Amino acid sequence: MLSYWSPAEARPGSVIRVPLRKRTVGALVVESVSAAESKSEIKSADFEIKKIANPHAKALLSAEFFAAAEESARFHAGSVGSVLFDLVPSAMLSDYEKLPEAKPRIKRGKARESFVLQKSDDDRYGHYKSLIRERFARKESVFMAMPSAEDIKKACSYFEKGIEPYTYIFHGGLTKSESLKRWKSALEDPHPIVIVATPSFFSLPRHDIGLVIAERESSRSWKSQSRPFIDGRYVAERLAEKTGADLIFGDSCLRVETIWRQEEGELVEYAPLAMRSLSTARNLLVDMKRYKNPAHQIRIVSDELAQLAKKTKEESGLLFVFAGRKGLAPQTICSDCETTLVCDRCSAPLVLHGKDERRFFLCNRCGKRFDAHTTCRECGSWRLAALGIGAERLEEEFLSLFPDSTVLRLDKISAPTHKKALEIVERWYDSPGSILVGTELALLYLDRPVDNAAIGSLDALFSIPDFRINEKIFSIILKLRSIAQKEFILQTRNPDAPVLAQGAKGNIIDFYREEIEGRKQFGFPPFATFVKISYSGKKDDVLEAMERLKVSLAGWQVDVFPAFIATVKNEFVMHALIKLKRTEWPHAELLDRLRGLSPSYAVNVDPESIL
Repeated sequence: MLSYWSPAEARPGSVIRVPLRKRTVGALVVESVSAAESKSEIKSADFEIKKIANPHAKALLSAEFFAAAEESARFHAGSVGSVLFDLVPSAMLSDYEKLPEAKPRIKRGKARESFVLQKSDDDRYGHYKSLIRERFARKESVFMAMPSAEDIKKACSYFEKGIEPYTYIFHGGLTKSESLKRWKSALEDPHPIVIVATPSFFSLPRHDIGLVIAERESSRSWKSQSRPFIDGRYVAERLAEKTGADLIFGDSCLRVETIWRQEEGELVEYAPLAMRSLSTARNLLVDMKRYKNPAHQIRIVSDELAQLAKKTKEESGLLFVFAGRKGLAPQTICSDCETTLVCDRCSAPLVLHGKDERRFFLCNRCGKRFDAHTTCRECGSWRLAALGIGAERLEEEFLSLFPDSTVLRLDKISAPTHKKALEIVERWYDSPGSILVGTELALLYLDRPVDNAAIGSLDALFSIPDFRINEKIFSIILKLRSIAQKEFILQTRNPDAPVLAQGAKGNIIDFYREEIEGRKQFGFPPFATFVKISYSGKKDDVLEAMERLKVSLAGWQVDVFPAFIATVKNEFVMHALIKLKRTEWPHAELLDRLRGLSPSYAVNVDPESIL
């Protein structure tokens, strides 16, 4: 943030032209104070405060949105400026003169409520369409927030004719000119509208919004991956509160925290929660441990899955097979000293990729390649054993078993860009009898039902010491089970894991009860709020920084530990964790101390993972 002075007052949330180097740019006013009240601070400042030549400010943002941004900044321990940087599209600042000013908020005549809606996609969108028609009749607009552009694409496929003329779609993939055009039209349209957008467009100041929907509530994409690590669901809730709009958190399976909030009375059922995910597919859990042979070779494809692939080919259907990891094998160990082969720049396990003589090891964290004939750095042994099942290995196995079938793979290696991913998935949809092997990336692009689905490998996820890992595994199973129309197969070497049986049966209630009991026992969210503070650099510098952090945060219990992948691109990474009671955050004193830390410390409140 930069400071300027002006002869005219500009309220927070307005946009004004300011000098920056040799040009003028649109800038968002975060704070405005009287020069008379700040005279001593101005005199003692060690920098020049430039004058704004043209002090005409334009009220681009609503006061309600700005208040929601301020509250979000407090919760996420960030500055208001950094939060606004994430929530206000840069295109709106650069050409703000072309946009209409924010109109005063239309006050509603009834008390607002916050709801949860847990139904299948078809049922949920049936409710949404009825709600939109109802809100239109009441002269109210609807803001449907989605975590990603791909989610928006899926959502729009559900809207029936009659709503499209009043639907405005916003996401980061739009050009600057298209964003400006839609923003202007959305504000000037006299008819109530539906805004379908990612969180960066919460700032659109439509004055008649009566309902905010946070759809696909369980998606991890709601949480930004860079500072100030904003959770769009939190912003949606604050925005609804400030504007007096109703709120709905919707998904086929809501987060554990959200269901708990409903049980505690913080949120209200819009309709009875569907605690069992229904599927038309025949479900089969296959214990892969029964496939044993004298050579101790691991079976990749069970007889049941092989038969399903053959049947898919004969019936000109489609088969999707999920792989939990990229590559041929997600881990390699030394058979002599049992040391895991890791990257020398990162501590991440190396993943085997490629075919035949072109095989190589790749660090999925930093991208460094290693020769496939490398030796163990600990003992020099050549006896390296590849463990686990990756997407490439599954692809190879299906190509070997069904050489006449079309077998495709969708992961970050085969599809480094969004365009390439779309090409692969559309080719699969257009190839009857084909097989698509994919990682989590592929799940973003499966936007229509398929005949058959299977989980080829998921067991590696159980080794990740993340308190949300069971929820992630359960979500993946439900997703694949929901898109399969005829048959769904889950291969595993952990058949007794409760989450697998619960997922295969679509048993949400039993999964929730077991998961919430474990969270309560160990003091995990929703019974606590975590504040994770990360620091990276040379190891000695990081250790010293963490000692300074403990001093800065004296009075709070600060647990310091290396990151799960302790080195990234030759930089050592450590985390510090503060556990607070849910009702203790934001804590005014702790918040001040966190905001006073050096920018080298990355503060993440309510992180998706503590690893």
